[in-house]
Amino acid sequence: MTKRNMDVLPSLTRQYVLGGRRIANRFVAQAMEMNCADPGGAISEQNIERYRKLARGRWGMVFVEAIAVAEEGVARPRGLLINHRNLDGLKKLVDAFKSTADSLLLFQITHAGRETADPSRRVTVYDDATGIRHLDRDELERIRDQFVEAIALCREAGADGVDIKSCHGYLLCETLRPLNRRSDSFGGALENRARLLTSILAAARERFPELIAGTRLSLYEGIRGGCGTASPEEVLEDLHDILAAIDLIVSAGARFLNISAGVPTQTPHLTRPERPSRINMLHHFRYAKIVKDHHPDVAVIGSSYSTGGEESPFWAAENIEKGYTDFAGFGRQSLADPHFPMKLMNNRSVNYCTTCGGCSRLLRNQKEVHCVTYERPAKDDDKEKYEEHTS
Repeated sequence: MTKRNMDVLPSLTRQYVLGGRRIANRFVAQAMEMNCADPGGAISEQNIERYRKLARGRWGMVFVEAIAVAEEGVARPRGLLINHRNLDGLKKLVDAFKSTADSLLLFQITHAGRETADPSRRVTVYDDATGIRHLDRDELERIRDQFVEAIALCREAGADGVDIKSCHGYLLCETLRPLNRRSDSFGGALENRARLLTSILAAARERFPELIAGTRLSLYEGIRGGCGTASPEEVLEDLHDILAAIDLIVSAGARFLNISAGVPTQTPHLTRPERPSRINMLHHFRYAKIVKDHHPDVAVIGSSYSTGGEESPFWAAENIEKGYTDFAGFGRQSLADPHFPMKLMNNRSVNYCTTCGGCSRLLRNQKEVHCVTYERPAKDDDKEKYEEHTS
């Protein structure tokens, strides 16, 4: 690493206190779905090994990939599921991580809604003529209870906090959209659209105050009537509505806001910018700054730093120094090199994400996820399988 590279470390290794907990640095490993759980959504050895690697990487915060709160809400054939049956595995994962790292470990909990792996079980918040069944009020109240029950299990497993997933087109994200014109207490007016998420956060604050609770949001989705638009008919970016929703979310008890954008199945390059579309990376930086300016006392995690490649530490340091964000979130980079922060701190060579899209193709094809650039199969008889997964 050059002297210029070393100059960014004071900004990136500065401590931060969140919910009374000391965080050693500003590196965040984002929740990345690995699609490698054991049957029934149980923790596998592959899951545990991933978080062991991240523990050795000395990330300030690590988010465990999307864990569904109900069987019908699992997004992947081998996605994770939180319940009493899987609790021992989750405890084992936490123990493996904590035995190596003094980092915060948070669980991201979710309900996939219309993105559920089994097409026959897909549900939606509102009727949009797609043929997907939309949930009634009693069902949404049951889902709220499932999230609260899941938070209790997160605490029992030993997690430091929870990220209530409200991004990327999943169920809680749908409720926030202006397109959600339900006529009951979960739609229409902004307070109603935010109710499912805010009631979960309020329950977490009241019942589990020791947990650090927050949410990952798509500030702008790039779809008509989506988050970050002004009305059900609009597609252009107008953040007044989503920022007003964030006011309610913070008031309900969110201690951090993890800012994303887009819907992977509809606007993938907004969610995961590639090098040729670097402008979308800059939009992510702008979104984090807007939220930080709007709520300066709430911890903000910015996204899309993996797109920067070798320049990503400099983007992260600059944005933190300028107060645009508190933390720099890395998703694909945490796959490319789980030891990324530790290597920077020790002046070692880093495997930088090339934004080739291979990991995203694996996930889109419902395959087990890995970095296709730096984790090529070692055996000749695996090459055909590798080519199939990455095509």
